[in-house]
Amino acid sequence: MSQKQAQRSLYTYSWDIAGRDIKGVVNEILDLGLDGIKLATAYHAGKFIRPPRPGQVGGRVVFPEDGALYFEPTVSRYKALPAHPHSDPAQRRVAYDLAADGRLAMSAWTVLFHNSKLGELHPELTTKNAWGDGYVYALCPMQPAVFDYGVTLATDVAQTLPWQSLTLESPGWAPFNHGYHHEFAQVRSNVWLDTMLGLCFCDACKAAAKDKGIDADGLAGRVRTRVDGYLSANVDAAPDQAGAWLAADLYEDADLAAFVRLRQNRVNEFVRTVREEMPQSVALYVIPTVQRPTAQTWLEGSDLAGLAKVADGVEVPFYEPNAGRVIADAVDTIRRVGDVSKVRAILRPGVPDLGDGAEISAAYNGLKALGVEAFSFYNYGMLRPDSLARLKAL
Repeated sequence: MSQKQAQRSLYTYSWDIAGRDIKGVVNEILDLGLDGIKLATAYHAGKFIRPPRPGQVGGRVVFPEDGALYFEPTVSRYKALPAHPHSDPAQRRVAYDLAADGRLAMSAWTVLFHNSKLGELHPELTTKNAWGDGYVYALCPMQPAVFDYGVTLATDVAQTLPWQSLTLESPGWAPFNHGYHHEFAQVRSNVWLDTMLGLCFCDACKAAAKDKGIDADGLAGRVRTRVDGYLSANVDAAPDQAGAWLAADLYEDADLAAFVRLRQNRVNEFVRTVREEMPQSVALYVIPTVQRPTAQTWLEGSDLAGLAKVADGVEVPFYEPNAGRVIADAVDTIRRVGDVSKVRAILRPGVPDLGDGAEISAAYNGLKALGVEAFSFYNYGMLRPDSLARLKAL
């Protein structure tokens, strides 16, 4: 890795730039005091509200194509799981236009296994809970075809354009509670229940467990018994109770603890493989979690210290409602990683997080005081103008 890394970047979607004057967009970002852009090159479905932007194309609400690629993939490289280029050539073109402008350091923000499109096409490759229910939005990285797809996608992206870095998201198992559309439940969510429902017992996970001497069938049976008992009872666990139940289960159930480590080892193996196969001149960072706080990243199979070793570092979304919680989470995250130079920060300078100018400033300066040097801000197309403008003062 020889390229100078951006210190202040802005997360961005192609649909917020396509059809606009690239020079004007880059001028706008540079004027905020930023030197990099993190462009979504592979992304999932969603529903996004967009405040007005100069020269904006389209309306106020965007529904992205699920599982689309926002570049020109080498389709022949993909095997069991195919590449799905976005249907709009203008959106696929944005990355190339930004590269041609050349004034912003570019990072390819790449969502991997959170992909409902591929899950619908290949239900046999999705996460299966202890009852055998498949999660269409969550490909299982223990499946060889999913593993290979992720490596192919990451290396294909890395070799396509003069990226400064590749930022991988969802390299593990999507958590149970991750905002799938039209979710319905009349049972309150908690960390214990979500963890039990998020464990994967597909054929590949059970085979991998057996190879390590883990009784996955027995563990799945215990998960079913525990969860069914809870769902049948007329109780709602408070957050501290659910956290204590989860800690006790991890301590008392050796197979559960070993199963968690098995998942972490698989994600480490995947990221190590990507690092080995992509150009060494391109830095590799991993967004390890969507969990809050970051210490719960293991729920998705991420191991902070392990990922920091096999990649160039981790990029952590410190998505908290106030600066105090951001800094506290960062202290623990840095401790677990073991090297602050391996930690990059993502902040949201708007609702529901640091929507106040004093809070974003305190969080930013607090992280810098801990030794964090590289920052990214989420997200260009979704932030109100005054929230974007606050970045200039940091």
